[in-house]
Amino acid sequence: MADYSRFIKQQISSRLYRPDGTVETTRNPAVWTMAHRGYSGSGRLDVWVYATKQEAVREGAKLAMACGMDEDEQACRDFNAGRWQKVLDRYEESHPDTHLLRVQAAFLQFPE
Repeated sequence: MADYSRFIKQQISSRLYRPDGTVETTRNPAVWTMAHRGYSGSGRLDVWVYATKQEAVREGAKLAMACGMDEDEQACRDFNAGRWQKVLDRYEESHPDTHLLRVQAAFLQFPE
């Protein structure tokens, strides 16, 4: 049987801020995903799963560069400095709304 423990981790799924100043944090099992929809694939949404957020963001930045951001001076500076999230942000702000390149936690749903 495969061991998925590297990928499935307890992530913050919600935070409730109460008027008395207390904070209630809920955690649920999730995986880190990178989702991409661009010019290729006829509008298809591709999703990859990574063991850590850092790995997903770094790989997302590499994909952004391969999808044309290597011609954007600011994206190149951010990429070379290891500011992966800034490269992803630049991709989304410089592409049409129909495009997506985003890293986020995907929470697992279990039948009740």
